[in-house]
Amino acid sequence: MKRNLIVILFLLLLAAGGYFYFYFPNKELPFSKDNSLYKAIPVNSPFFFELSSAKSVPFDNPLIRELDNAGIGSEWFAFLHKTDSLIDHTNGLSRNLQNSPFILAFDYTGRSELVPLIIKSADSNKRKEAFEKLLHTLYPPGNYNYSKKEYDNHRVTEISGDHAGEFLCFSFVNGLLLVSTKTIPVEKVIRQMQSPGIRKDSYFLEANKTAASQGVSLYINHSWLPGFFENVLNGKATERVDEFGATVRTRTSGIAEKFRDFASWSELDFRFGDETLILSGISVADDSLNHFLSVFADQQPVRFDAENILPRNTSFFCSFSFSDKKSFFEKLEDFYTHSQGYYRREERIKRFDNGLRTNVRNVFQGIVKNEVIVAATTIPVNPENKTTFFIVQTEGRSTAEDEMKKLLANYARRAEIKATDLQSSFAVDDETRFTIYRFPYPSFPGIWLGTPFALAEARYISFYDNVMVFSNSEKGLHEYLRNMVLGNTLTKEIRYQQFRQSSSSRANINVFADVNKAYSFRNELFSPSVLKHMEKNEESLRKFDMVNWQVQRDKDIYFNSVAVAYRSDVSEEAQTTWQSSVGSNVQFKPQLVVNHRDVANREIIFQDEQNNLHQVTHSGRVRWSIALPGPVLGEIHQVDYFKNGNLQYLFNTKEKLYLIDRNGNNVAHFPVPLRSPATNGVNVFDYDNNRNYRYFVAGEDRKVYAYDYEGKVINGWVFNQTDHEVTKPVQHFRVAGKDYIVFKDKARIYVLDRRGESRVSVSARFENSDNPIVLNLDGRPKMVTTDTGGKVYYIYFDGKFEEKKTGRFSENHFFTVDDLDGNKIPDFVFIDKNEVTVMNENGKKLFSKKLDNPLRFPPNIYTFAADLKKVGVTDALANRIYLFNPDGKLHDGFPLAGNSEFSIGRLSESSSGLNLIVGSEGGKLFNYTLN
Repeated sequence: MKRNLIVILFLLLLAAGGYFYFYFPNKELPFSKDNSLYKAIPVNSPFFFELSSAKSVPFDNPLIRELDNAGIGSEWFAFLHKTDSLIDHTNGLSRNLQNSPFILAFDYTGRSELVPLIIKSADSNKRKEAFEKLLHTLYPPGNYNYSKKEYDNHRVTEISGDHAGEFLCFSFVNGLLLVSTKTIPVEKVIRQMQSPGIRKDSYFLEANKTAASQGVSLYINHSWLPGFFENVLNGKATERVDEFGATVRTRTSGIAEKFRDFASWSELDFRFGDETLILSGISVADDSLNHFLSVFADQQPVRFDAENILPRNTSFFCSFSFSDKKSFFEKLEDFYTHSQGYYRREERIKRFDNGLRTNVRNVFQGIVKNEVIVAATTIPVNPENKTTFFIVQTEGRSTAEDEMKKLLANYARRAEIKATDLQSSFAVDDETRFTIYRFPYPSFPGIWLGTPFALAEARYISFYDNVMVFSNSEKGLHEYLRNMVLGNTLTKEIRYQQFRQSSSSRANINVFADVNKAYSFRNELFSPSVLKHMEKNEESLRKFDMVNWQVQRDKDIYFNSVAVAYRSDVSEEAQTTWQSSVGSNVQFKPQLVVNHRDVANREIIFQDEQNNLHQVTHSGRVRWSIALPGPVLGEIHQVDYFKNGNLQYLFNTKEKLYLIDRNGNNVAHFPVPLRSPATNGVNVFDYDNNRNYRYFVAGEDRKVYAYDYEGKVINGWVFNQTDHEVTKPVQHFRVAGKDYIVFKDKARIYVLDRRGESRVSVSARFENSDNPIVLNLDGRPKMVTTDTGGKVYYIYFDGKFEEKKTGRFSENHFFTVDDLDGNKIPDFVFIDKNEVTVMNENGKKLFSKKLDNPLRFPPNIYTFAADLKKVGVTDALANRIYLFNPDGKLHDGFPLAGNSEFSIGRLSESSSGLNLIVGSEGGKLFNYTLN
């Protein structure tokens, strides 16, 4: 039976920690359920389920199957499924048994033990006979013992088996069938039948009005809910010393009593999807009974901003949003005035007032705009090291910061310290700095706003835009500010975006939990018996990865919407040094570039799929973004145009040649229109290292143009035309003191001198693949390329050539060559469709790897030592990058998340290792530190 209780725990925790929006009609729904069943519901039942039929639960639904795998309600799923199947396949059993409604309630027995009770209509002898026949089919008398007794003029039948736990009790009472796994609930209901029970509870009747007439509904009686949670939450007391030196003892199970004060009744209807479980309904609250929901009585749903001002690694948040700030805080104070902890709360707040020499509540109420938030980031293995936040949307940053400075100045005078002793500074980079303030009363949010906000310890404060944020640690606040600067907000998290697609952007209470990020918090939350079950079924439980709960006050009704997200595969989150959000996916390999103002720290430049060019600092902050009319062709080069040590970026689109400075501004008269639309990326040559640059670009007119450093066509360049278009950059090789200008079209390889005259006549004739020519100096200097079938050609600088047989590859293969293991022998690297193949120049295969999807980027070679180079490839469709050693084994920690080509190098001289920079899905830029 304990396993059955887990299903209720799970569902109620979803209601306490989840969210999803579902539309509710303004008009009351006609209610056609059999309300005669309600008279048998135990008045102290904390919750019950109402099902319109045994077929209301979709047993073939993947979400239901996973709940069953996790042992959540598995016995009841099996019981219902078995019953449904028996009725279908047993002659003589009425098919009406499948289609009539029933209730699954839970009753307290003993020390708050919950026992299930099934209630179903049996208002005729024929129905009674049908039920008895079904029970005899389920529990054959030959295999089970049947005993009967009289209780209060009603017959009670007990069915028992030979094994422990095989027991069932049933009775027909006043036209109802009662079935339970213990006798006590049945006997209690028999006694209760003389009273109206919950049918005369006006709050229950109000909740019942909006219940759906079909499917599964959950009713929660908040008055009796604490007893349930006391059994499933952690009862172990913990101690801490507060800011006044007093020892404070707390128990997680103590939270259970808060559920009693939340509302009177709640009703939620289930909707089962393949990837989402949705519960929607209402809660009934009354301020005369001091229900917490009444605090929101005068409010309208507000567009909440929590997801835009919380970091993407948020594991949990709870936000209160209000349209009428004055009413909210007045009703909040009225709620606590009539609560048990009123005098202790007032005593603590007076101590805050004395320490800060002002009315702290009034100051904070003046600062708040319309939302307050408590949140935690990913919970570490030791939850004591968790990072928490208390966040306030302010009316304006400058006013809020001035008020905080006044409070802290008051405290400093009272404590006889300097106000500056409460301040420190944090820099994301040289251009982005924040002031950090130390707040002396970390328990204030929880005392002021109540239980959810006690999670936050407000030790440090800072400001970002119009947000005032407190954190329990200085390091945590630094990370928060860094994430905000880099745009790493929760709303940029792809999985969260998917989860939020059908939800409302307006609420009064909004609670979210990422189950996997918060999973380490389980030991602090749950009792040993629940933890044992979670440990056994962790893999299945983690598939229910996100939960959300939203409450909206609208037209005098408190609407609830709860959603649980399910996914069959759970992938680990990328463990990056930093992540930066740029808005759109990275289009080509991010390049590490020199920052001439701070040579010790490099920068990153790249273009996204929307043709925006971005520059990012070594800390991940986007310095600037500029829109270009088209994609950049080829690489971005750094040049010293003014010959003064300041570097600029040179690149081309199809129509123009660009030169921009480090701040994203055009330089001199650039951009320069190209003579003919470009078919390749520009390349830059500085023959004599004197910064008299030459820019080479091929055009659609099949000419190769040479431009001087100002972007003017060079008259001394005499080359005329190629046979076909040139699609790869023109290259410059210097071998034995001679300069070679090299490019190719699909039919020929051209090897010229600086003037554009032929220097080497290549005798080889073959159809070129669309791969660049690679200079290889291992052994005899040579140029290496492939034909459309993947055959490798060595082109020597005397015009002779040599063929290397490598096997057959498709016309669209990728190819490069390098000495991977330092043995002075070239190694060939091919990518064809979804396969990576590496072989030596003699065709001996060194390794071959098949990935899941066709690869659309060429391989890249990365140098780790003079005798060690590695092969990097990207499976963009799977958002996975791979780094292979020369023997085919993966570099430690790979594959990693990423969907673009990647660069490897040191971003900063202070870096602890090599940095890998790559784009990832959702418009992210990742920085990994390699082992």
